[in-house]
Amino acid sequence: MRHEENGAAAAVEQALQEWLSRDAGHPLTEVHRWALHPPGKLLRPVLLLESAAAVGGSYERVMPAAVGVELVHVASLLHDDILDDDQLRRGKPSGHARFGQGAAVLGGDALMFALFEQVVECGRRGVPDAAVIRAVGTLARAGRRMAQGVARELDPVRAPDAIGGYLEMVRLKTGALLSACCEAGAVLGGGSPGQARALAGYGEALGVAFQIRDDLLPYGPEAGREGKPADSDLRNDRPSLPLLLAGPVSKDPQKVGRLLVETGALEESTRLARTYAERARRELDPLPQGPHRAALCRTADALAPGPWRTGGAR
Repeated sequence: MRHEENGAAAAVEQALQEWLSRDAGHPLTEVHRWALHPPGKLLRPVLLLESAAAVGGSYERVMPAAVGVELVHVASLLHDDILDDDQLRRGKPSGHARFGQGAAVLGGDALMFALFEQVVECGRRGVPDAAVIRAVGTLARAGRRMAQGVARELDPVRAPDAIGGYLEMVRLKTGALLSACCEAGAVLGGGSPGQARALAGYGEALGVAFQIRDDLLPYGPEAGREGKPADSDLRNDRPSLPLLLAGPVSKDPQKVGRLLVETGALEESTRLARTYAERARRELDPLPQGPHRAALCRTADALAPGPWRTGGAR
């Protein structure tokens, strides 16, 4: 990332620490501290900040909402790790492995409600009430769509159109929140309806590219370094794009890696990720030129993987 994105991420990280200091003193405090530290890449809050700034808004006014979308993202990770029985998250025990399933569920629930408290705080910083209400509605709809996407993931449709089913699942599970972050940022930043729609489209396409890239991580040099364990999707029979493109596969990660190369599944997955990243860039056309639109373009570029190399498969 360049200095603009680094600056936004650093500001979010500081704001998260301030939120944690206010969150202290109740039974879920340690769950929240554990889940929020160390922070991830802060993609969602940075997208909200850059979207607001791209339409003329300020980081300071929308920062509470940026914190809120990171809280709800971390809540979804707490719950996902329970569903997948993943014992590790970001290199340390997952929330339920450390504190137990009940505490992890309740900790995630509390973070989800904190999102709305945070968006309302934007009104106290000068964002018009009507914009706050619109942003709350946008983010609430995204939460429902995320849950629908995870439900599809747990009971995937393998036929007759497995790839179409996968893309719809991804649009809901991953694209919905990224889209809502961008749209809410535009709304809270004072953007026009057209700009809000453009940024919503950008976020959805970005979400699909992001998820495909995530599906590719277990078979590249960064396997196991980001987020969940590298074998999680294979072990839990989750619909991963490379696995769907390759057809029936064994549970042996070494054999799977070779098969994905031989069938061209990794190459095709890479091509689709680049297609959606390019689509995200095109969605930004209605926005004025400037450093914040450029930052959003760079984010799309970063999610467009380069040509797949056979030597990268594990």
